[in-house]
Amino acid sequence: MSICNVFRADVSNVGDWYCAPIRYFPFGDASQTDILTVDPATLNADVVVGGGGLLAQTFHPYMQRLASHRGGMRSLIAWGIGESENIDRRGGFVLPYAGELPSYLSAFDLVGVRDFGTRFSWVPCASCMLSQFDLNYEIETEICIYEHKRIKIPIEGFPRKSNNGNDIDAALKFLSSSELIITNSYHGAYWATLLGRRVITIPNMSKVYRLKHQPIFCRSDDWRRYAALAPSYPEALAECRAANVAFYDKVVAHLSDSCR
Repeated sequence: MSICNVFRADVSNVGDWYCAPIRYFPFGDASQTDILTVDPATLNADVVVGGGGLLAQTFHPYMQRLASHRGGMRSLIAWGIGESENIDRRGGFVLPYAGELPSYLSAFDLVGVRDFGTRFSWVPCASCMLSQFDLNYEIETEICIYEHKRIKIPIEGFPRKSNNGNDIDAALKFLSSSELIITNSYHGAYWATLLGRRVITIPNMSKVYRLKHQPIFCRSDDWRRYAALAPSYPEALAECRAANVAFYDKVVAHLSDSCR
């Protein structure tokens, strides 16, 4: 089979760079391309779109184009994509997005979304398959800050890192180094949870509300009041991996059927 994985191939954002499922699952002849530059007319393959927060104003035109101009695509599959409609880049508190997911998803042959509780299959970001999550990391400090590179968290006095760049080892080592992670990054919250850490999330983006394993949500000036309430989810890694393996099996079965 020939697979093309379309996603936001942004080498300057570690979450975007490591969300592509072809990194973790065998697909034979596989390639990847950036959703911002891909021409659907050139995609003579089975196309997997995702992961990442592609259900957003920024990406709707590109997603719609893929859905409407399938051309030589044999299959069109969404894997681990999610809603990211409401964003305050100034760092303001954002409420959950209450609208429907886009109608263009009906053009996809299979849909797996990382958002929990929708009418679609729950398929969290495939980065959970990284072998680094099986390592034993030492806790070095009580609290750390992991922020989106374009949205700063106004909390001082703790170790700090952003999602800038593509060094996944450094990102996971940092997130594992504290008992409690304060973050406004989707993958910061997701990965810290998979590492067994407790998480407080400052919701500057609505996508963070859709995690299955919910962190504590609060404003940046009120985090101390909630620090003791932040839970951990020892089952999260196994659940997320199982969901991805099950969806991979579904994808392979679909691709086999479509080739008959």
